[in-house]
Amino acid sequence: MRLLLVEDDADVAETLVLYLEKQGFVVDVATSLAMARDALDDGGFDLVVLDRGLPDGDGVSLIAWSEQRNRRQRFIVLTALSSIDHRVEGLESGAEDYIAKPFEPRELLARIRTALRRPIETRRETRRFGPLMHDLESGVFFVDETPPTLRRTEALVLEALMARPGAVIQRETLEARVYGYDK
Repeated sequence: MRLLLVEDDADVAETLVLYLEKQGFVVDVATSLAMARDALDDGGFDLVVLDRGLPDGDGVSLIAWSEQRNRRQRFIVLTALSSIDHRVEGLESGAEDYIAKPFEPRELLARIRTALRRPIETRRETRRFGPLMHDLESGVFFVDETPPTLRRTEALVLEALMARPGAVIQRETLEARVYGYDK
């Protein structure tokens, strides 16, 4: 399991990295929001442990940033900001959990493992046209929630038509989509 630790305190980061690596995790560290955004753009993290007090802003803003880019991610906030208002704000922003510093590393580990057991909610990107729906992630078409049996060429034509609903698509464009542009 790969974790991103967003923490600007070098001592805390070093201690946590050593502890979590002993528990079998691969841990990358980002010391600012900018570094964390770059790391999340590269992807591949199972969970982000996130401090709020970062040099370039509130770490909780990373949760909204991730959501806006449709990059669903698990977040656990680990911070010294421990008032009830801070905790509620962190949880309502989409964090899986909120832990106040000082903390017990074993408790953090238990909360990480618990968060990793929960699936990440994904919003499937779809296109709809009347009763026809195209799931862009899987490439599957549905008519009234039932997948029809389609040949590859039919699916490619439907995909091209649904990319521009209501527009006139030239025959040459459809042929190129099905058979390739060099044919």
